[in-house]
Amino acid sequence: MQRLLDSVRHGYCHYTAAQVPAEKALAFCQKFAERYEVALNRDQRAYRKRLGKGNARLILADLAKNGTLHWFLLVSDGDHPARQMEPLRDALESSTRIRVDDYELLRLPRDRNHGGGVRLTWRMTNQRFDTWRAAVRQLARSPRAEQEVQAVIQSLFKTPGFGATRVQVGKLVATLAREWERAGRDPTALILPAALPYVRRVADDDYTVIDWFKDQEEMKHGQSEAA
Repeated sequence: MQRLLDSVRHGYCHYTAAQVPAEKALAFCQKFAERYEVALNRDQRAYRKRLGKGNARLILADLAKNGTLHWFLLVSDGDHPARQMEPLRDALESSTRIRVDDYELLRLPRDRNHGGGVRLTWRMTNQRFDTWRAAVRQLARSPRAEQEVQAVIQSLFKTPGFGATRVQVGKLVATLAREWERAGRDPTALILPAALPYVRRVADDDYTVIDWFKDQEEMKHGQSEAA
């Protein structure tokens, strides 16, 4: 999610996305490197940009953990073959935002105290937020509320900590606390973390699909040894 946000922030605002079986991912990446030059280094990208040409980035993510990788092809402004060969969408349009599971990437106003303007951030989709809000309300009224509340809070606080998601989690926590009090629940049973922590920024060190395959093999080897 951080890589997608950074790419859009740096001008890669048009995209297409789909899935590829993991066993075909390496060949898929090689095809896109040849077709769309997604493996260029920084100097090569800068040179193309000076010529008025677009660049492309390919991001893969193991979201489902089921042997299928999600991929996102992002393209910057300028002439680029992907504009003729792929059904590109505008990442900044409300109807075609980039989505990852139940989260969407969007622009929101930045607080004046933090410089004003707009910022890119991730937030839960409206449907996901409404589902959470209904769940915390139902929890407060459940006869097993005291037994189940900590598991629900732990699940809620696994939300990726971006600016907008932190605000949403704060609203859900406030709803839970309000409904908890209204239901006459034991206040000592409601133990809430201070706030959802921000996602820790990790350096973009060109982690490739080859690295991913190596990690998968190491994990399998470790599991077989443990067994």
